[in-house]
Amino acid sequence: MPADYKRETAESESARERILRVAETLFAENGFNGASMREIATQAAVALSQLNYYFESKRELYLAVFLHRGHKITSERSRHLVEARAKYGRRPIPLKVLIRSFVMPYLDYAREDGASYVRLYARLHSEPASIAEEVRSRVYDETTRQYADAFKQTLPHLPDEVLFWRLTFMMGTYNFALMTSGRLEVMSRGKLSSSDLTQASEQILPFLEAAIKAPIP
Repeated sequence: MPADYKRETAESESARERILRVAETLFAENGFNGASMREIATQAAVALSQLNYYFESKRELYLAVFLHRGHKITSERSRHLVEARAKYGRRPIPLKVLIRSFVMPYLDYAREDGASYVRLYARLHSEPASIAEEVRSRVYDETTRQYADAFKQTLPHLPDEVLFWRLTFMMGTYNFALMTSGRLEVMSRGKLSSSDLTQASEQILPFLEAAIKAPIP
């Protein structure tokens, strides 16, 4: 393969990655409507025409950001679920294992490289409904349904309307915990930090297990 072609390919991939990184930050800070393609191009150090070459519209770029990041999380969740099913065979997967397999890929990602993505996902509910629905559908729905089926096998005594609410509360809990709203700092008078994701992981897993298996009201 010619050296010039390899160099052009590397530069092309680098520019695309840079666009996605900058877009993630600006979408997280300003929302879909508040972030402009021109500003994204400027901060990514590419021409607007080059940005439009990779992503024909702002909507396409917005979805690409979620696909780029979200698939890393869902791929890890899927891998954990496959491994658990292989380990436990026809037996139900223990609740603790299911919760950890679903929650930790998100927490680990946030701790390592996902601060902007966490803010981006947290404000998804305030974005145009059609975009938010497409993001959830394309990125998260498949693995979420797979886990919902696994939770049903583990907790067969819980009616669907109870289980699905509790799984929704589970997702809301870890999303709010990562938003760094400052409430933890206020309640603890500064002794605890909501940016301490290691401690958040230690605290959230037993809390979620107790909540999900709580008696039916």
